[in-house]
Amino acid sequence: MDPIMKIRPENKDDHDAISKNTIVAYEDYPFRQQTEHLIIDDLRKADALTVSLVAEVDGQVIGHMAVSPVTISDGASDWYGLGPISVLPEFQGLGIGGKLIKAGLSRLMNGIGGRGCVLVGPPNFYCMFGFTNYPQLIHEDSPQELFLALPFAGKVPCGTVKFHPAFMQLAEVEKDVVVDVIIDYAMAGVKMDLENPTVQRLIDKGILMEMPGHKVIMRPTVLEEYDPRLASLTQFRMTEMGRVHKNPFMAAIKS
Repeated sequence: MDPIMKIRPENKDDHDAISKNTIVAYEDYPFRQQTEHLIIDDLRKADALTVSLVAEVDGQVIGHMAVSPVTISDGASDWYGLGPISVLPEFQGLGIGGKLIKAGLSRLMNGIGGRGCVLVGPPNFYCMFGFTNYPQLIHEDSPQELFLALPFAGKVPCGTVKFHPAFMQLAEVEKDVVVDVIIDYAMAGVKMDLENPTVQRLIDKGILMEMPGHKVIMRPTVLEEYDPRLASLTQFRMTEMGRVHKNPFMAAIKS
């Protein structure tokens, strides 16, 4: 007989399992950010996990889904974002993810009184739950065709959607590149491999700005939205370099 799966709200004893399972589940996912488990942790710390459900089989947590509030520039309220959602690889393909999604949406509609839900994901999968693309809803960090919405009540809002700040995470490989730029900081920019996907992601996010000669410069004000500590280090490095360039004695030493 197949084991019985149950879906229930998370409790504090599930936190480690959720984090570990999320890392494993996203390991081979082509669009992973390597920060999904950190997003869940930060949402929890901020008391912003509106819905957090686990799928359990024989006492083992095998799946998880999260829902958190979003803001929309037109002022629409009671809209939420779906994700991250994960299922352990050995349990994928059994419909567990779909059951988690349906359970989460049901809680949003019937238990919380949500007016709608948004997510970033493949339309051919999420359309079966009623999600579709609405041109009037925009998420600036995502391709428009992958930004989907499901209204529960009333009209669809019109504006730019922002997820909770917990989603503003830098992957470890992105942090490594940022640190390299900070260490090698130069007023005229640091030479980087612009074909490197990580460098390109940082350019797309606006953290790095491309300059002539395959160089990039850091934009600390943008970096601060993602990692205030690294932004502070950048500002310190910029200040120190400025002093070197203004002080003839230090400039002579550097030369």
